[in-house]
Amino acid sequence: MINTDSNPITTIEQPIEVADNTEKPEQKEDTMKEFYQLRNNLLIGTVFIGMLSFLLVWGFYSLNTSLNYLLGACFSLVYVNMLAREVERVGTFKKKIGATRLAIFVGLIIIATQREQLQVIPVFLGFMTYKAAILFYILPISLMGNLNKSEEKG
Repeated sequence: MINTDSNPITTIEQPIEVADNTEKPEQKEDTMKEFYQLRNNLLIGTVFIGMLSFLLVWGFYSLNTSLNYLLGACFSLVYVNMLAREVERVGTFKKKIGATRLAIFVGLIIIATQREQLQVIPVFLGFMTYKAAILFYILPISLMGNLNKSEEKG
């Protein structure tokens, strides 16, 4: 039942500012070129760190443990590739980013917990290899940015 004795709700309309997202074709091409370079650097970094870690784990632990790590690193590559494809489509096709990447991770962990041959910790750490690649990409850029800022002040 609606109470008619109360004051009606008033709304104040705010002007909506629409940002001009129209880019010149050259700017869009440069942006996409930068994106593809970043994607390739992350994929190459993930492969390099994954293979180096695989060899180190094999040296310090067993072949079985290192293969578990390598399995996680392979799923990490799939995850980064799916992430790059979704980021690439955000401005054009998709308005909403899906949860299919989460399914990759959850599926990997479920498989690792259900199989006796697989160890959860090495598989999980292998999956996190892409995060190490991101750190190795971002840290030099951010440190160089801070160095440049401190040189400008000094």
